[in-house]
Amino acid sequence: MWAKPVVTGYELGVLVAQVAGRPVSLALYAEVVRTLSSFGLIAPAKEFKVGTVFHLFGRHKPLPMEVACAVDPFAYVSHLSAMEYHGVTDRFPKMLYLSTPADREWKAQAAARMDKDLKEGKGDYLAAKLPVLRFQKLERIDGVRVELVRRSHRGAFKAIKSPAIRVAVVGRTFLDMLREPELCGGMQHVIDTYREYAVRYQRLVIDELDQHGTLVEQARAGYLLETVCALSNPRIDAWALKVQRGGSRKLDPKAEYAPFFSERWALSINVPSLYEP
Repeated sequence: MWAKPVVTGYELGVLVAQVAGRPVSLALYAEVVRTLSSFGLIAPAKEFKVGTVFHLFGRHKPLPMEVACAVDPFAYVSHLSAMEYHGVTDRFPKMLYLSTPADREWKAQAAARMDKDLKEGKGDYLAAKLPVLRFQKLERIDGVRVELVRRSHRGAFKAIKSPAIRVAVVGRTFLDMLREPELCGGMQHVIDTYREYAVRYQRLVIDELDQHGTLVEQARAGYLLETVCALSNPRIDAWALKVQRGGSRKLDPKAEYAPFFSERWALSINVPSLYEP
């Protein structure tokens, strides 16, 4: 039984090749698609290029994030959408935030996935010009706008069975809040989220910042954990010892400088709620 909410043309091609047990022609693949469509077992997904993604008969209407994770095998739910999934925001995002590898890395992973799926039959499969694993441009799914972040070193995520998605782990989600607050509801919302939830998840947050945070991201986290959350921890103190003075260091990376500074963290505290009475 097919576990995903949709099936891509590439996945159909692989299934046809595996069932046939021999080199498959493009004509045979097209006949399989025509037959399945005529019986109403598959139907084209209108948001995608014709012939690339199909809905399956009898399935519940999938969430946009389920479709996205099925269509892009290397994408995962991140930023404000991950915050919503983990229950650390009271906002309901009007768009779906996803992270996926940068173009070159995506193509390398796709080639490795095709090697694994097709094994020694890959050459015949490509020669027949059957559908290959290609990046799908995700702009809207079921009317929901998609904000796609493409970068290397995406961070840790976990696979969920229901809904069938991949989602950034909690620690990574808190790091993304400091790295790209504009994709997480804005810096004020990030501060409010840290204030309410960072103590509960402090071990996961500190672990993630220790392993993957830059020095300035550790400084931002250290300031929020100490000043906003009233936390003390030797590992936070260790970040303070590595503080680099000078340079373009701001709590909110997108906002203008403010003449209010944290000496301990060498940060411009450029969020009005933290310095206005």
